Amino acid sequence: MSHSPALLSTLAAAATLMSLGCGDGARTEAERRTFGVAMTATPPTGPNEHGWTVTPEAAQVSVGAVRFFEGRVLLSRAPRFDWYSLIGGTAHAHPGHYVPGDALGEVLNVQTVDLLAGSDLGSANAVTGSYGSLELTLATPTAATDAQNVLGGHQVHVRGTATNATGATVHFDAAVDLPRAAIEGVRFERELKQEPGSVRIAVDLGKWLSRIDFATASPPDAAGISTFPADSQAQNALVRGVEDTSAYVVTWVEGAAQ
Repeated sequence: MSHSPALLSTLAAAATLMSLGCGDGARTEAERRTFGVAMTATPPTGPNEHGWTVTPEAAQVSVGAVRFFEGRVLLSRAPRFDWYSLIGGTAHAHPGHYVPGDALGEVLNVQTVDLLAGSDLGSANAVTGSYGSLELTLATPTAATDAQNVLGGHQVHVRGTATNATGATVHFDAAVDLPRAAIEGVRFERELKQEPGSVRIAVDLGKWLSRIDFATASPPDAAGISTFPADSQAQNALVRGVEDTSAYVVTWVEGAAQ
């Protein structure tokens, strides 16, 4: 695995600065370490905001760099104005005044992840310290990173079935490309030393799909599959769901092999 010279320099500087002490002779030394990073998903647990119960049948994402920072995520008290709310969306919490701070680690592999099966993203090159957040990059897939072309050139692909209380059923197949590839300010708070363990990123598919009114999907094609037109509520809602930092639940798994 390769590492960016800028981040390796930052990690080295962090280790040096953190070992300088606090004037009273005390020393807090940052040490180099590695830890595994994996990604998986959790399914929706109930109807979404529009009363649709969604069963994902496939969910893939092209994952690029994952970077860890010391900066903690503060949630704004007042939600920002979101034009999407004018067409039926709901305001959700978002990072307010987020400052990443020093970089503490990174994984640079680019790969296609089957979220329903889960996948290892690689080993993070890192230092010990007080972790507060991470940045997840969704990369544009290539023939090398998506050999089976399950993403069709897009960053995210989701397929499944949605039903509502009236008996309506929508078989959907949708894709997403974010305006900005980096999802910044994902919460991960841990004082990390040399204990064995790994990071698990769980994508909450319920959050991804929570805002979608599946009645705005396209009419079904000959195979009975609906898509999300570019200007539809369904497509805009899916983009907002993928951008939602609270859709990514990051935990430390104790005792896992480094």
